[in-house]
Amino acid sequence: MRRRTIFIGMILIISSIPFVHNAFAINDIPDVEPGERAPIDSTFHESLSLGLEYVFSEQYERAVALFDSLQKVFPDHPAPYFYMAATYQSWMSSYRFSKFQPELEENVQSAIDIGDRLMENNDDPWLNFYVGAAYGYRGFYRFRKHNWIGAYLDGKKGVGNFEKALDKVPNIYDCYLGMGSYHYWRTAKSKFIKVVAFWMKDRREMGLEQIRFSIDHGRYTSEEASYGLIIAYYDFGWYDKAFELNEIAIGFCDPPTLPALFMRGRLSAHSGRWDKAKSTFEQILNRIENYKYQSVGYQVECKYWIAEALKAEGENQKALKMAQNALEQSLQRDKKVELENPVDNFDEIKKRLTKLHESLK
Repeated sequence: MRRRTIFIGMILIISSIPFVHNAFAINDIPDVEPGERAPIDSTFHESLSLGLEYVFSEQYERAVALFDSLQKVFPDHPAPYFYMAATYQSWMSSYRFSKFQPELEENVQSAIDIGDRLMENNDDPWLNFYVGAAYGYRGFYRFRKHNWIGAYLDGKKGVGNFEKALDKVPNIYDCYLGMGSYHYWRTAKSKFIKVVAFWMKDRREMGLEQIRFSIDHGRYTSEEASYGLIIAYYDFGWYDKAFELNEIAIGFCDPPTLPALFMRGRLSAHSGRWDKAKSTFEQILNRIENYKYQSVGYQVECKYWIAEALKAEGENQKALKMAQNALEQSLQRDKKVELENPVDNFDEIKKRLTKLHESLK
């Protein structure tokens, strides 16, 4: 009875949300000229461009230092706080550790609080963009903690701010990354929301189109959107599209980023290209084994896929040795200090690893 009461209560909470709202009215992709880009944020363009270059070449300490100095110059603007949070999010997601989660949450909250306060007397659409993106980040880590209602409400507030920005200046195309991510993942991943909010339409394909649009026409979101779309394509089962876009992402910097390498490895394994899968996961393992912020789970996953590749190549003894090593190392994992990969969770990887090990004995 108690579970049924809680379930009904959650339905009532979601049912009370006003869905007839202009913020959810923009569902189409604008018809724009090829090559057209969103306008710049004139206040932060130069610093922001440099900071993003640092982030997407994995020079995270430099990015943190830059956005820290920007916070000192602009303490009453949400942008430096949001981009500091984005730097921490990218850093932790790439290497799969959670050390900076408190700093991430603090900067996200500062961006929301400062931005909401400024918007009371300032009509700048970029304020809506930064606040919307901050709500998106907060929704993401609430979702990761299984706070479904909080994540859903943050997603709604994020999209509302993006669409307010577009109401003011329709060509801030960077907003379509946040809207597309919301429309895709609210259907794809939140089983609770799909069960309770059963009236929601499946807008995954629209979400994919919106993320693609932000790659082609956003000013600051193209690379982040590319990584996000690769994962969404993979989740949706569009593996050829994911592989094609990932090959472009591999070329964003030299050496390639860990997120690009990880998806190359997963896509190669999925298609049975075991030689490429093995070499890719070996490359990742070499980069993360001695990194100052450790993720045991990431190392174990790399070893699992290397073992699978060795088995596929007929190297059963080497595969057994690698699988045994990975199982022993998995006992050292502390899930409280690590992040999951963007495709599945460590428990699933360990089950596959255990099954592989048994098959090789």
